Amino acid sequence: MFFFKKRKKLQTQQSPSEQAPESLCVTTVLTPEKTSILDIANLQGIGQREQQQDAFGISPADRYETDGILAVLCDGMGGMAEGQRIAVQTVSCLLNHFPFPKPQTKAVSELIFTCTRKIYQQFYGHGGCTLVAAWILGNQLHFWSVGDSDLFLLREHQLYALNTRQEFQKDLLLRSFQGAFPIEEAFSDPQAGALSQYIGKEEVTLDRTHIPLSLFPGDTLLLCSDGISDPLTLKQIREAMELPVQDCCSALETAIRKAALPTQDNYAAIVLHYYGEKENTE
Repeated sequence: MFFFKKRKKLQTQQSPSEQAPESLCVTTVLTPEKTSILDIANLQGIGQREQQQDAFGISPADRYETDGILAVLCDGMGGMAEGQRIAVQTVSCLLNHFPFPKPQTKAVSELIFTCTRKIYQQFYGHGGCTLVAAWILGNQLHFWSVGDSDLFLLREHQLYALNTRQEFQKDLLLRSFQGAFPIEEAFSDPQAGALSQYIGKEEVTLDRTHIPLSLFPGDTLLLCSDGISDPLTLKQIREAMELPVQDCCSALETAIRKAALPTQDNYAAIVLHYYGEKENTE
């Protein structure tokens, strides 16, 4: 099992925004009878924060044919208690229960509900994290998300956001559309950026696939925390995802460093490129 919390920093005197990536590696999924099916790369950085609260993990690549691949990414909530610990605990919860029963994806939702209730019992709603998890089984994609971490799909040079961010502002916008108050108030509300859902609430509402999405050869997926999707434009993300997976991570890293935001959050990403299952003719 690949599990990443935080790689040891390079021993330099550079500021966090100048340091090299804390985690960058590439995994290629191969089978004896077939050519490459997936390329996977990951990226993690601390930004301008004192502590890394993003965590992520990837299931064993050598079990792809029977179990598929599970990628999980969580962003600990910095303004609440033990964000790092909760993010790591949530990633571990899903990976430790993998492989999932096939095709009973409802069992995965129940696992996430159990996980969030357990964290609630530990922290009583005062600690939490986001979640985005993608399970590729054959050419079928299942995903689950809670909070504001993102799942993007690049297909034929077009970028798609597969999940919906669960932020309080969206609730405010819906209420304003119903005439509760002027729409300007939805954007100026001081709580607009707060999460409406997060792992660590007693009960959560999941954004998830009800019908799996079929992947096409050439598709690229990006799971990322808001430390990547907030400071970068969709154009920058799309252009990075056009590159091979390791180059994609490097491009995201470069763009974040170039932006040099004084409030740069922790950032983490998992990039998966799907080649399809082609018989080896050699």
